[in-house]
Amino acid sequence: MKKLFAALAVAAMFVGCASTPQEKAASALADMQKEKSALIEKGVVAGIGIGDSQDEQVAYDKADLNARTDIGRELESKLQNLTRAYAEEVGSELTQHFEEVKKNVVSTTIRGATIIKIKTEAKENGVKVYAIMAMDPKIVREAFEAELAAKQADVARFRASKAYGDANKEFEAYEAAKAAAAQ
Repeated sequence: MKKLFAALAVAAMFVGCASTPQEKAASALADMQKEKSALIEKGVVAGIGIGDSQDEQVAYDKADLNARTDIGRELESKLQNLTRAYAEEVGSELTQHFEEVKKNVVSTTIRGATIIKIKTEAKENGVKVYAIMAMDPKIVREAFEAELAAKQADVARFRASKAYGDANKEFEAYEAAKAAAAQ
């Protein structure tokens, strides 16, 4: 009986270890997505990226870029969608066609984002990198404050320039009126 139990335990262990690469990748992605969601629930802007390459540095760079893109989509995104559906029924035949085109453009400056967790999988022909990136709220706040201060300085310079222009026009009008009165 003990031998049978031991054999079943060993068989169960082998069955548990026998997962396909796709199942492992899906599991790794699901785990990283859970961690990203936990960060977002805490109020941290976070993104996830995956990179796949024969070269480890290239895979890391791809994961970094994809995580930044994910963060950019969270912050600012322009989405266009075109959907067309076609259905035709002739007698007993029904012909249907559905077409959908989506375009998503992300254009934002990402400040204070850094990879906080990375997982690397060795594959037969390369490396797959999963990365979670988060933005440091302090750096983001400081960057937004600096941007706001710069905009306020631009507004102040514009107002000063306009005031100097208005003053010059008034001086010219005064000088012209003064010259006309002297004649």
